[in-house]
Amino acid sequence: MEEYDQFATQYASGTEDLEQKTRSHFYSELPPLKGKIILDVGCGSGHDGAYYASQGAVVYGMDVSEQEIAMAQQRACGVFVKASMESIPYEADMFDIVTSLYAIQHTEDVPQSILEMIRVVKPGGLIAILAKHPFRNLLESYVNDGVSDYYAKRKVTSYIFNRAIKLIENGHTMMDYLAPSVLRSASLELFEERTDFPASDQVIAGLTYPTYMILKYRKII
Repeated sequence: MEEYDQFATQYASGTEDLEQKTRSHFYSELPPLKGKIILDVGCGSGHDGAYYASQGAVVYGMDVSEQEIAMAQQRACGVFVKASMESIPYEADMFDIVTSLYAIQHTEDVPQSILEMIRVVKPGGLIAILAKHPFRNLLESYVNDGVSDYYAKRKVTSYIFNRAIKLIENGHTMMDYLAPSVLRSASLELFEERTDFPASDQVIAGLTYPTYMILKYRKII
């Protein structure tokens, strides 16, 4: 995901303009944030952190892109650090809520990343994730790379902003998000499939399919 350093400013401005409806829906799934300590994993330029702070939350954010972190720090709305979601640099049971929007699909190890989010949230705390749907990955792999194996978990070519930006992302399956190791540590409260993924290009014109999903986990006490 360090590739985002190459176009961090363009990505930040583009997603803020295009994804307002998507983000508003995600925010509606969160509890009242006033007084909550919240970690945003894959925080990007800090757009979501700024919203959380405006709602009265104490905000922490992390991202692997140095440029995105620099932009987030300029917002002066929380503590933002460069770090990998596969090894979150915070103590166990520290946060009331952990969120991640449009980020976890970039990791090579989804279950490990979710387990790290579970580790740092308090018992009974919420983990809310918005992620690219594996079915979209499959279509992109087929159309852009000529590979039609859902289980391959290979690198997938993806385009956003009318093909202005090319991404190479990790392919995942639904089982990565529903792994037994994850569900032993947290209960799944919400699984929602959505069709609007506004920053990305339509893979096959006229085909309706889930482009992203929202999952909410609750850490088992």
